[in-house]
Amino acid sequence: MMQIAGFEFSEGARFQPGAPSDANAVGAHIELLRERCKGELTPQDILDDARHNNSPLHAYFEWSDTAAAEAYRLQQARGLIRAVVAIYVQPDRPAQRMKAYVHIPEKGAPHYRETGHAMSQAKTRQMVLTRAWNELQAWRQRYKDLKEFSALFEAADEVAKRLPKGPKR
Repeated sequence: MMQIAGFEFSEGARFQPGAPSDANAVGAHIELLRERCKGELTPQDILDDARHNNSPLHAYFEWSDTAAAEAYRLQQARGLIRAVVAIYVQPDRPAQRMKAYVHIPEKGAPHYRETGHAMSQAKTRQMVLTRAWNELQAWRQRYKDLKEFSALFEAADEVAKRLPKGPKR
């Protein structure tokens, strides 16, 4: 049976400003909580523990209700934008459903654009393709040990050979 040798934060993980970057302390504490919960840990268990000032998880949360409420509403707004699907029509073609908006991670000014417009501009198309490729690679990394997906990974490798150099970062 495998044993945990240590912990690290996943690539791109973002936390509250000022939160320590000690993944081993966080992982060990979460593992302790999991054991206390008989192996079945929930986000509520984490939050309940983190409410205590002396918890190593405390600094990873926003404790100002005003700031937390605003951050939550922004997350809801992002979710709402991502949930909208546009139905595109063209003469002599069946209607096509597509994500209405895509995220454009421009430095200093991240925003969403209508998908068709974003994909029609070289710069934003490249940004969308790069993000999609990176998300696929992150998914692949998360499930790399599941042999049931090996054929899917091989297909992704074939697609990669046909992609322009830009999206594969």
